[in-house]
Amino acid sequence: MQQGKIETFEKKSRDFNPFTHFHSRIQEMKNKSGYGNEVARKWTEIVNETLTSETYPVIHPIGQETFSLYAEFPTGVFEYALDIDGATALIKDKGIRPVKFSPINIINSVDPGNINQDPNQIKTNHKNPVMVLQSQYLTDYKAYCINGNHRIYEAYRKNDPLIEVFVFKEFEFAPFFYDLLSIGLYFFEIDYVNVMADQSEKGPFAHEFYRSI
Repeated sequence: MQQGKIETFEKKSRDFNPFTHFHSRIQEMKNKSGYGNEVARKWTEIVNETLTSETYPVIHPIGQETFSLYAEFPTGVFEYALDIDGATALIKDKGIRPVKFSPINIINSVDPGNINQDPNQIKTNHKNPVMVLQSQYLTDYKAYCINGNHRIYEAYRKNDPLIEVFVFKEFEFAPFFYDLLSIGLYFFEIDYVNVMADQSEKGPFAHEFYRSI
């Protein structure tokens, strides 16, 4: 995930073939080790039995707030679709509390590509709170705002003392994925990274995919 390339990534993501990506990574895992071959077999089953009929890119429903987070791979740019309305519902259901930040300490989570510089084009929508993800596999350990970019930016610009932010670390945001391909690729990439780093003790995460759907 890289900041400041939203428009470019949006265009490139339309040409991404998730199944070419899956099959390429699966072959790499097979060739890496016996453990990699075992993980590859599990993911081959998931792709063939559950994901092969999925449509990409996902169609974002009218009237429902979603967010696109882009990941760059050797095979191209993939669009992860996040359900912001669903994330808000989860926050309420679980009674999750926000963290208070000085805007200067959270402004780097805002991607400039998600800020509309024309105030006449900004449509205020505060039905969902400010949310930030922090993930090794999606954001390279960095905080990344998925909702409320303008609120963080304005708080920073106005030198507000504090802003409330909901922060979600690894696995906590798995329920936010809107479509099966996003869920699948998230857990798939975790297994792929662990296999290639010979960290078999950390997985496999293929079973987490089934728990999340």
